[in-house]
Amino acid sequence: MENTQKHPKFVRWAVMLGIVIALNIFFFVARSLVLPEPMFENYCPTRTQPAATEEACAKQDGVWVGTPEDPSVTAVVKPNPAGYCDLFQKCQPLFDEAHKQYAMYSFVVMIGLGILSIIVGVLPIGSSIVSTGLSYGGVLALLVASVGYWGEAGNLLKLGMSFIALVALIYIGVKRFKD
Repeated sequence: MENTQKHPKFVRWAVMLGIVIALNIFFFVARSLVLPEPMFENYCPTRTQPAATEEACAKQDGVWVGTPEDPSVTAVVKPNPAGYCDLFQKCQPLFDEAHKQYAMYSFVVMIGLGILSIIVGVLPIGSSIVSTGLSYGGVLALLVASVGYWGEAGNLLKLGMSFIALVALIYIGVKRFKD
């Protein structure tokens, strides 16, 4: 015997929103297991004692930045008017590059999971609430992925991402939802 009991709308909405949220939490956890985010400490180890001389700076793999001979500058630069050791000048670009690559791969993973979720959501699986939750969860994953990578993406990639998402959603809408 099939359960045909109708639930109140707020219960249906709660279940659907729960699916959207839980699906995206699942996506984030799965992404973090498959694709660990680069840690700054792995590229720029924390040093407890800043180097006070050029030789000590070189031993810590830093870059010595000398202070100009301008007396007004040396009066401001204390405690070492000769210069300072920049411990991040060499390692920061390596971390930045690793983080850019992570952002790109993260974007690809989240877009793939979002599209997969939308496809599964439009399949006839028997429950409109589950289908709706999966579809909205996929759309949210697309949105989060795009926002997370939007600043790194070039204009052509932004245009391509927008075009592919629009075409895919229009195609699904036309093929699946005929009026």
